[in-house]
Amino acid sequence: MNDWKMLTLVGADQPGIVGQVTNALYRAGWNLGEASMIRLGGNFTIMMMVTGEGVVEPVLQPVVDALGLHMHVDNIAGSLHQHVVPNIQVRVAGADRAGIVAQVTAVLAEQGFNIL
Repeated sequence: MNDWKMLTLVGADQPGIVGQVTNALYRAGWNLGEASMIRLGGNFTIMMMVTGEGVVEPVLQPVVDALGLHMHVDNIAGSLHQHVVPNIQVRVAGADRAGIVAQVTAVLAEQGFNIL
């Protein structure tokens, strides 16, 4: 399948976001591919690959409005993630200072690593 949409929702963290969003998608016949969720500073963000018939925005607008979320949808070509072997995880620990993430990821990119 390569007719995916990347759905991004952002808003204040609260119980029920994932349940209400996925229920609305399911009831309208949309399929969920991969998803990534994170909570930062009291805000919640979810990115989901979805596929289905029609337009997804009207399906989710009532949920988005009720929960006070911001919605963004992009058409994407792609497929579900295939893990590349070897799968290497890097952890960096140390005193906080500006530039740590930029410097570490620059070195990894120079070595050909893809940040997931």
